[in-house]
Amino acid sequence: MDWPSITIVFVVYNRREALRTSLRKMLLESDYEGRIDAIVVDNASSDGSAEMVRREFPQVELLVREENIGAPAWNAGFAAARGDWVLISDDDCYLPPDGFTRAIVAAAEHEADLVSFRVVSTYDPEFAFSDHYKTGLFSFWGCSALFRREVIQELGGYDPEIFMWANELELTLRFFDRGYRHLHLPEVEARHMKPPADGRGSFAREPAYLFNMRHFAYIAAKLFRPRYALESLMALLAHALREGVRDDPAALRAVPDVIRGFARGLQCRKPLRNPELSRCYRANFASFASFWWFARPAGELLRAYPRDLLRREKPPRSPRIDEYYERRSRYYPDHAATLDF
Repeated sequence: MDWPSITIVFVVYNRREALRTSLRKMLLESDYEGRIDAIVVDNASSDGSAEMVRREFPQVELLVREENIGAPAWNAGFAAARGDWVLISDDDCYLPPDGFTRAIVAAAEHEADLVSFRVVSTYDPEFAFSDHYKTGLFSFWGCSALFRREVIQELGGYDPEIFMWANELELTLRFFDRGYRHLHLPEVEARHMKPPADGRGSFAREPAYLFNMRHFAYIAAKLFRPRYALESLMALLAHALREGVRDDPAALRAVPDVIRGFARGLQCRKPLRNPELSRCYRANFASFASFWWFARPAGELLRAYPRDLLRREKPPRSPRIDEYYERRSRYYPDHAATLDF
């Protein structure tokens, strides 16, 4: 096989030691027979990350920013990439030694333009982040994803309006709108140097919750057809209200963020050309789905709510969540599968 070349694009922000490990794993331990080069975009780190790259990895192209702009910093790396394929990589993530070989072979077999992976914790290999928050074929975990270079450059990379979180979703929607194909390849596991969430804290109190809610609303307003944009807005607001009453009042803080995100999306509006994308994502991507598609039956909720409220217990997980994903298993596969529109 004439192996295509690959450019790895890392963005680092104050994770010097993790980046050192990732560079060593990807550049020195891979069994890939094609050419691999790397670009590191330093997102205004203050821990000496750039100096470490200059000193220990002189073969790596280094781009240094004076301001941390979040995920859009990858765009500079995409523009400079020379490989046939581009791997988007977090500073604390790497593929196994055979990861590139298996991904390139599978991409050729499936005629794919994007390959995404299962993402597991190096602290607990039994814990998969990509199972904890399911993106399926609708998006990808941005810590490790492989794109054809001409595709990522044509799309222009990440939306500069999205600092972090949900940036992958916005990019994937535009990717599908151009007629490209996504291959999800969970047989290859990206190793994320991050411990699993302990489950004891409330996600509604994390910054990511507000960012995600605002950005989901922004994406719907920017890209979806009017009907599905409005339905997604109502679903996001209902989710925040439900979670605020049911789980943690902190979730109610997301309501103004959802409204602000939707308003900004209208200002940046560039609707997708393919109307099927809006309909499909609204119905099958869990973050845009109406909460009553997951909730326990109304009668059970009414009977249980007073008891849950008085005991201040977190309500049990609804079995309808699993039913939702089971009915849509083609979009959330546990084996190699593709999607295009």
